[in-house]
Amino acid sequence: MLWLCVLALFSTDIFSAEHTARVLTRIFYALFGGIYGHGFGLVHYLIRKSAHFMSYGLLSTFAFFSWRATLPAPRPWSFRWFELALLLTLLAASLDEFHQTFVSSRTGNFRDVVLDMTGALFFQLVVAFWLGGAKARPNQ
Repeated sequence: MLWLCVLALFSTDIFSAEHTARVLTRIFYALFGGIYGHGFGLVHYLIRKSAHFMSYGLLSTFAFFSWRATLPAPRPWSFRWFELALLLTLLAASLDEFHQTFVSSRTGNFRDVVLDMTGALFFQLVVAFWLGGAKARPNQ
């Protein structure tokens, strides 16, 4: 629940591209003496999109372990937990983008939901391999 609140905060004007660009410009200036023009735009874009991938991947991981604690099973990995984690992540990502359509400095974008779900699926596959779930059959 706490991570959902963090994601909701990320969806506000405070974390709009304009605001993150200001902060990132200062960081780059302090570390490297600055980066400008197209180079900065590309780095800024990649950082923002990486944040989508990572933050929703983390959400799906938290969801997986929450479902695992809520719906126990005799094995360390279950396809049910995997599915529920991805479903919750899809719902959160979709609502996040819908919310952004009401924030003047933000835009809702279906491609961001796809990116969020790509991060969630990647993190879920890491969890599955880590816990040995790759050996489990999908009907478990």
